Amino acid sequence: MAAEPRTVHSVDKAMKLLELLLRSRWPMTLQELSAAAGYPKSTTHALLSTLRRHELVRQNGDGRYALGIRLFEYGCAVAAQWDVSHLARPYLERLAAQTGASAFVSMLQGDYAISLDQCAGGGGLQVIPEVGSRLPLHATAQGKLFLSQLSESDALQRLGRAGLTAYTPHTVTDTGKLLHALEQVRRAGYAVENGEYKIGLRAAAAPVFDPSGVNRFALGVVGLFRRVESEEFQYAVEQTVLLARQLSQALGAAV
Repeated sequence: MAAEPRTVHSVDKAMKLLELLLRSRWPMTLQELSAAAGYPKSTTHALLSTLRRHELVRQNGDGRYALGIRLFEYGCAVAAQWDVSHLARPYLERLAAQTGASAFVSMLQGDYAISLDQCAGGGGLQVIPEVGSRLPLHATAQGKLFLSQLSESDALQRLGRAGLTAYTPHTVTDTGKLLHALEQVRRAGYAVENGEYKIGLRAAAAPVFDPSGVNRFALGVVGLFRRVESEEFQYAVEQTVLLARQLSQALGAAV
């Protein structure tokens, strides 16, 4: 029989308090939470203080505790991922069909771009990021697109943590050159990858905005295009930008 996975008891206890507040639907006092959870008041207070610091719990003027705004933000983020995976499917299929290459939709998570969904094109050998795979920000079209939307200090911090690995001879590992490239991405409104992550692969990615106008996702296409200057690649860029705008509108963004 397999051993039970190890758990962190303090996290378990904190989750129980959140569950009690969720079930209650009304703010609860420290005494009520302590009694319902079966924890000493000192332990309950310490857990609630930690949860308050992370805005997972708030304390009202009367001293009662309720669920915090950060949980609402988490829920919106999860819902947005579900929505985009569902809504993006026809756009992915259309982009793959029109370009003959592979289409993908990604989001920024921490120091990487995460692939949320993909669709293989109909032409020849297909190279496509697996769903859930983490891709470097400095060497991929979607990664550079996300970096271009960040402040310079935020972008540099993420790059510093992840590192500027040279995946191919074409990977830009000089910070100054990369920042210049990001400025070009901002001006163009889309990002291009030219053999920087995999030799022979070229990709384009365009922003997908959420209802608040934030560039939350990237819609892109990747394939064995001959050159970024070729007509077929430029057509792929045009279609990527067009369909990304349409997907943004489907998500409720005003673009």
